[in-house]
Amino acid sequence: MKEIFEGALLFAGLFFLAATLRYLVMTGAYYFIVCVLADKHLRKFKIIPSFSSRREMQQEIFWGVTNNINFALMGVAVFFLYRAGLLKVYFDVNEYGWFYAVAIVPALLVLHDAYFFWSHYLMHTPWLRKLTRHDVHHRFRNISPWAAFSVHPGEGFVEVLIRPLVLMTIPLHPYSIAAFAFITFMLNIIGHSGYEFFPRNYPTSPLTRFGSCASFHFLHHKNGNYNYGLFLSYWDRLMGTLHPEYEKLFESKAKNNPLSLPRSGLINPKPRREEEGV
Repeated sequence: MKEIFEGALLFAGLFFLAATLRYLVMTGAYYFIVCVLADKHLRKFKIIPSFSSRREMQQEIFWGVTNNINFALMGVAVFFLYRAGLLKVYFDVNEYGWFYAVAIVPALLVLHDAYFFWSHYLMHTPWLRKLTRHDVHHRFRNISPWAAFSVHPGEGFVEVLIRPLVLMTIPLHPYSIAAFAFITFMLNIIGHSGYEFFPRNYPTSPLTRFGSCASFHFLHHKNGNYNYGLFLSYWDRLMGTLHPEYEKLFESKAKNNPLSLPRSGLINPKPRREEEGV
């Protein structure tokens, strides 16, 4: 019994430490590069020109670190699931092949976004909003990268609940898990960054119109009745919860971007002013 307790405690500590270091290092690096080092050149892409106050950022970081208690709980869950032989994790990449190891990552993104949309949608109903304290995340209006994971642990528990279920039902190699974790983390930071870096016609291009972006999520913090998706806007478009001003806001914030996405899928540079007839 003592060995089991110590093993569970070790997994909890390692998962909490890894999640906290990931949050502080990766988010801190993004914030320093975009918001500090390159601010002079990138301010034109900022959705709200000003920055949130130091107090607000401190609150974002506080909740971002506090929420990692859920990763400690996930570590305990993984420990016991592993002992019970219930995990579908495999270590020989040749068992399913490289194609599967790569293709499963975007499939997981679509699955995770569907789960997030519906759980997030329910968090905006009075009973679950109160239970999960989703209001904590909506305290932040002029969001920064630090806000990406700034949620109450009650909400964070719902968000990570899908991960052990995935590990028990879908065969995954550690490479696929690492890629998924990195991509989802970065997309979340970009979505909460407050900067619109995506090509000018991103919301209307057939290749990317079902994606989300910083403008997309900014509008959700401005009005919680719209834009519940995380990585994709598909469910919002399908369910009629896409903010009516989304494309208009995006166009106004991405007008300084020299890139656009034509129907061919190649990124074209912005035409010169004389070519536009200006």
